[in-house]
Amino acid sequence: MPKIDKNAAGPSPSSQARREVAFILNSPEAKEVYLCGDFNGWSPRGLPMIRHDEAHCWEKRLVLAPGRYEYKFIVNGIWIHNPDAPVNVPNDHGSLNSVMEVQS
Repeated sequence: MPKIDKNAAGPSPSSQARREVAFILNSPEAKEVYLCGDFNGWSPRGLPMIRHDEAHCWEKRLVLAPGRYEYKFIVNGIWIHNPDAPVNVPNDHGSLNSVMEVQS
């Protein structure tokens, strides 16, 4: 039977369970939508969203560590916050960023 070291350190915060979260935008008129935020260095073309024609919405699923993330959508080349997000905060550019809280 293996021995258990009771003095070993527990899991580090960086090894906390990551969770899948969905970012959703209702925008039937959009031709292309990208998701960007502090989780991808605000890269404007790094995360294309998938259109669900039957629901007239766009979705992107990510696996993120627990924490607070700010994000925006780029819809047809225009940066917008998520109008359906429960929390939007001012940013340094005079507009709003949406907030996603990933629970542990």
